[in-house]
Amino acid sequence: MSSRLAKPSLGGLRFARAAQAVPVALQRRQLHQTPARHHQAVNPGWPVMYSIVYDKPGWDPEMELEYDVMPRDEFGVPAHIPPEVSTTIRHTYYVPPQYYPFLKKLGDDTPELKPYMDKLMNGEMTFDDYEEMFYQFAKPLKIHRPLIPMPYRSAAEMKRSEEVAWEGAWLSFRQRVIGDYLSRHYLRDFIAGMGIGLFFAWVYIQGHRQYRIDMKLFYLEAPEHKINWVTPRGDL
Repeated sequence: MSSRLAKPSLGGLRFARAAQAVPVALQRRQLHQTPARHHQAVNPGWPVMYSIVYDKPGWDPEMELEYDVMPRDEFGVPAHIPPEVSTTIRHTYYVPPQYYPFLKKLGDDTPELKPYMDKLMNGEMTFDDYEEMFYQFAKPLKIHRPLIPMPYRSAAEMKRSEEVAWEGAWLSFRQRVIGDYLSRHYLRDFIAGMGIGLFFAWVYIQGHRQYRIDMKLFYLEAPEHKINWVTPRGDL
């Protein structure tokens, strides 16, 4: 019995060594080095509790503007395509084939429109061609003159010019009077309110000042009535 206790088995030694090694590995302390974040709001030398990484390098959702809509030019080409490439793209209009008979008939009826209709059916009509066709065949807008007010005054209205001018001057005078009245009224209220407030503030400050003076005199002139003072022990 005693020999077995004195000489542990090989399996017991392996278990003891493993038991000693596990806590050491679990309790290992170290400073986690985080990579420097090139950010205007975080000093790279400061310790970082956690670091969030995105698939886009250097992207920060709080500091960078990100739009869901891709910016495009006037023809719909994405803006990240350089202009020397995007300007070489020939943008043309597309019309479904079921409209070809109507376009052909329109070109046959109007010879001036035939070259533009042929370009449209062949898929060769650009925006410049459309603008040329539009402004070449555009007609002026029909304007209903009776619905537009006359740009001049009648003889009866001319006779009332002095009356209208007097009414305008009267309204302007009333506005100046009410403006002057309101300015004086609110300025008077403001000055009165500030004066009353300063008076009561002065009363409070004087009361507090006199209270401090009285307490100072009490503790200096009546030491036997000192409250909560430490009793001297005689050995200080």
